[in-house]
Amino acid sequence: MQVRGPMIVGAIGALAMIGAIAYGMASGGFTDEFRAVLDLPWGQVTLIDLAAGLLLIGAWILWREGSVVRAVPWWVAMVATGNLAAALYVIWAARRSTSMIDFLTGGRAA
Repeated sequence: MQVRGPMIVGAIGALAMIGAIAYGMASGGFTDEFRAVLDLPWGQVTLIDLAAGLLLIGAWILWREGSVVRAVPWWVAMVATGNLAAALYVIWAARRSTSMIDFLTGGRAA
């Protein structure tokens, strides 16, 4: 039995990120626009927010997987694709889970 709620949320997030990444790639130049974002206070806040989210999700993945070796590929993917990789991890973890507790803990529940 799979956990459907997180799987649906992960799928929505993944589709949104795929669309956003495709739009960005088709419409703008990453290097020049990234520099422009860094020049804006709210651009800096957004990047700090992204980094904090990646750290939190990365820590959950590490704890859930119980292995740095299994967590590192997900971390690399998140650095490269942002929350697209996080959404894909949620889908992957939900498909392997039998309950919400199992989804959240990876079977490490006390």
